[in-house]
Amino acid sequence: MHYTFRYSTFVKVITFIGLWALALILYLLVTVDGLSSFAFVLWAGALGLIYPPLSMPRSIEDDGETVVLRRLLWTKRYSRTTYDISEVSGMELTKSYAIVGSPGYFCYRGLFYRSKMGFFNLVATEETGHYLRIQRKGSKRPLYIAYRPTQS
Repeated sequence: MHYTFRYSTFVKVITFIGLWALALILYLLVTVDGLSSFAFVLWAGALGLIYPPLSMPRSIEDDGETVVLRRLLWTKRYSRTTYDISEVSGMELTKSYAIVGSPGYFCYRGLFYRSKMGFFNLVATEETGHYLRIQRKGSKRPLYIAYRPTQS
């Protein structure tokens, strides 16, 4: 299975604007002298603007032995010997409470809570109703990755 995550035009435009804002902040950081509170705010803004685009998921691949989640700059591998991996469908996890993370800007990403399920991690760029459930053996908190199954 191979799935490429899709992003709306709005998200692409907002990302482009955010990267321009990041460029402006980095320019101001280069021109600011010393360690002022203004420089600290600029650094916090730069980090806040750079992490979401870099951590946007690009694709997910499942070769039967390992699930690979590719992001813009890094890749995470989930081996079936270490993780319990299953397919789940018929749920709307994006209607859960976001505890820590992004509830819908770049994607639904972070720690979420839903009654009857408890806490879970979620990566979804769109509501598909189909998820890969990945949970480290012996762990309590699963990771759900939304994908659109291929039509055959």
